[in-house]
Amino acid sequence: MAFIALCCFFLSGASGLIFEVVWTRELGLVFGSTTLAISTVLSVFMGGLAIGSAVAGRFADRLARPLHAYALVEAGVGIYGLAIPLALGRYPGVNAAIYHAIGEHQGAIALARFVATAGLLLLPTTLMGATLPLLSRYLVARQEDFGRLGVRVGALYTANTLGAVVGTFLAGFVLLPSVGVRATNAVAGGINLGLAAIILVAGVILDRRRRRAAAGVADPGAEPPPELPSDLPGWDAPLPDLAELPAEAAPAPPQVVSARARRVALVAFGFSGAAAMIYQVLWSRALAIVIGSSVYSFTLILLAFLIGLAAGASLWSRLAQRSRDPVTWLAATHLGVVAMVVASYLSIDKLPAAFVQLLKGGTFTVDGILSLQFLLAALPILPATLFMGGVMPLTVRIYTAGLDRVGRDVGDAYSVNTLGSIVGSFAAGFVVLPVIGLQRGIFLAAVTSAAVACALFLVGAARPAVRWAAGVGGLVATVLCAALLPRWDLGHFQAGLFRVSYAKEIVESGKWPVPELLYYKDGVSTSVSVERWGKHLSLKNNGKVDASNGDDMSTQIMVGLMPLLIHPTALEKPPRALVIGYGSGVTVGAVTQFPIAHADVVELEPEIVRASAWFAGRVPGWPDVNHSPDRNPAVSVILDDGRNFLGRSTAPSDRYDVIVSEPSNPWITGVSNLFTRDYWELARGRLADDGVFCQWAQLYEMSPGNIKVLLHTFAEVFPYTYVFAAEDLSSDVILVAANHPLPLDRARLARNFEVPALRAELARAEVTGPDDLIANLLLTPDELPAFTAGAAINTDDNALIEFGAPRDLIGYMGYDRYLVRVYGAGWPYGRIEPYLTGLGDGAARGEAEAHLAETLLAHGRQVPAARFVGHARRHCPGCPGVVQAARLVDLLSERRRGALEEPLASEDDPLDAPRWAAQLPRAESEPLLEGWSRLQDELRRRRWAHGLQAVARWPERRLDEAG
Repeated sequence: MAFIALCCFFLSGASGLIFEVVWTRELGLVFGSTTLAISTVLSVFMGGLAIGSAVAGRFADRLARPLHAYALVEAGVGIYGLAIPLALGRYPGVNAAIYHAIGEHQGAIALARFVATAGLLLLPTTLMGATLPLLSRYLVARQEDFGRLGVRVGALYTANTLGAVVGTFLAGFVLLPSVGVRATNAVAGGINLGLAAIILVAGVILDRRRRRAAAGVADPGAEPPPELPSDLPGWDAPLPDLAELPAEAAPAPPQVVSARARRVALVAFGFSGAAAMIYQVLWSRALAIVIGSSVYSFTLILLAFLIGLAAGASLWSRLAQRSRDPVTWLAATHLGVVAMVVASYLSIDKLPAAFVQLLKGGTFTVDGILSLQFLLAALPILPATLFMGGVMPLTVRIYTAGLDRVGRDVGDAYSVNTLGSIVGSFAAGFVVLPVIGLQRGIFLAAVTSAAVACALFLVGAARPAVRWAAGVGGLVATVLCAALLPRWDLGHFQAGLFRVSYAKEIVESGKWPVPELLYYKDGVSTSVSVERWGKHLSLKNNGKVDASNGDDMSTQIMVGLMPLLIHPTALEKPPRALVIGYGSGVTVGAVTQFPIAHADVVELEPEIVRASAWFAGRVPGWPDVNHSPDRNPAVSVILDDGRNFLGRSTAPSDRYDVIVSEPSNPWITGVSNLFTRDYWELARGRLADDGVFCQWAQLYEMSPGNIKVLLHTFAEVFPYTYVFAAEDLSSDVILVAANHPLPLDRARLARNFEVPALRAELARAEVTGPDDLIANLLLTPDELPAFTAGAAINTDDNALIEFGAPRDLIGYMGYDRYLVRVYGAGWPYGRIEPYLTGLGDGAARGEAEAHLAETLLAHGRQVPAARFVGHARRHCPGCPGVVQAARLVDLLSERRRGALEEPLASEDDPLDAPRWAAQLPRAESEPLLEGWSRLQDELRRRRWAHGLQAVARWPERRLDEAG
């Protein structure tokens, strides 16, 4: 029966971890992804475990059948777990009610969230916490069991932690990606109910056999005892009494531990729980910078942590049984944790270079690279957690005073350790990271572990000289390490090699360019940095570039201005705008160049706003590129989770005329929640009746299937959706949508350019007129269903993008040219004509269509350009602009000379000259290539007179003379 109990505790660990993942995830969607909201949920979860452990410890020693009680507890967890999704459905309303009643008082909001979370999770987590004392009482029921206390409780802890390993893997890699959140929750509930049934049935069978044995009745279901041969010498001799066995064959009685040592061990267990949580939080942040912030990365980090704990508990539980001085051994174990933490510190900033070396000379599948990332996570974590896992069985061996107190003492120890974990998780997120920082925070936790080791050495049974030398010496050595060890090479550490495309470039080129680090700060939610690449600045979150003053400028400006430019009444009535995501501040700064009434900008991480000073001209030597929106009286910066902010209210007074959502990439966990149908429905609920919504979607390194899932989901919520390329052939797209018809009025768009500040801001994005906006249209509302036919819907429940996009990020090689190819000259979508108004009539219409054709050509859109030339010829065939546009289209489309086998514009790149120029003699091709390069610049900068002059000279082979 003991083996069955261990197996059930293994399953209990798996289901408990699955429940923790699912419930934390679901409540995070309600209360937001802020560190405070997540810590609140985890604190309630761990607080319930502590309460359950302490309460059950008071009763476990008095129960005649602790195993039956354990089965009933597991059944209660399963039943309650199955019911939780029903209650969670009402929690968005609870969240809105909290904000309606409390307002912006963050402390009161946090308390209300805690109460709401506790009301939901306290009962099942209390039941979960009761399981360890009950099973400990069952497995240590006799005096001879007490001598094996460390082994038996260690075996329980090992089994439960190994179950948590399996639960982590199943939740992150199997269940959530394949069946979704609700079904995963049901699986966990089913596991609890199943193991409860197994124990109850096994208990009934065992009781029946015992009663039959006591009555002398053979059990018909039992195997008959084996018959020993009668000629075996001594087979019928009486068995020796246990007391007559040699001393080494019987378990040694435990060493008597002083009351002071027991108290110190208990307090040390609380501090070790706090230190362990600090280590876990800080390692998770550091490794997210190395291997990425995807859901798989955090799963791999947790797997490495739990595997180390389970292995350590298994190894040290035997030591706990054999040791005659467990207090000194416990002190040495804590000192071993310190030594391994120091070793892991020295290795962490070397991990990106190790990843590059592992990638050399080999091709890896997605699963292969995920395995490499697990190896990178395990290298710094596993050695230290092997020692951490040994703390539990040794502490239980020391603190448990007698057979009649097993349940109580195990429950008390576990509850103190869990309370320490709560303190550690809060301290790591709200004190250590923002105040001390990642690197010094690791050493703070190491000094805490060393101080615990020192205290334990001083109350151990070793000689005084040994105790003082080991305790004080270990503490002093740790402090010296904290002061003298070198700081990390942050340039390599946060290089962003989780983007395998970048790692591959380094491998192939053999060069690893390292920027100048201008700013670095470990914030509450992310680690934020600003890097300099020549004249360009890049802003990073956890090693991922999210904004810059270089290539991203056009996209950052246009994602803020597009919905305002297209909004049907924004020029007449100054709109109220909401921007979700601060970034470099360029987007909300661009919004302020439009005549708005007010703008709210919601940002999760305060350090992002502080880092934006580099883009605001407040740092000597750097120009203002974001207009300092944080100092603009028309802008309010709100530090909150964007999704949580949207869910606060649906009152008409709280709606916005324009909402701009500019999250980071969809593969980042937490950010992926801003690409689901549920999120976009929240956003739609906060739009005014004539409001316009805009979303920045980064489609690079995403598979065609997932691109279609994302676009199909968005269009499912917003029936009138336009998809614009952020700039020519860009893999970033801007989704502009509304709940009402949204025509592209060219005349209205042109009036925006009459506002001087707005015109200047658009010029920074290389947008000089309304046709530049129209030319980047990729998909119209009527075309989206055809383009996304057969695609699934991404929801909070199935999380298709959250689990699919990280695999795309790794396996990008299979489709890295997909977007460039489909956005090229052969792109069959983007038929603008049904939605285009404000072109005028007669000759004016012809000239307008001709100019639009020229603009389409400059943006690489040859096919629609030819179409609009045809429209222009019908309206005004002799107009000068129409003739000029027709000449340009003809010249760029026809084949020149019989020797040239390719058109001037290819399908992959509408202005790709080298492919056809290579067919000419070098003496001819060199001046042509130089002239063609100038022509590209002219066309792309929309300087039409010079560009057309250059094209006109093309047949004469005199492009080299064109200015």
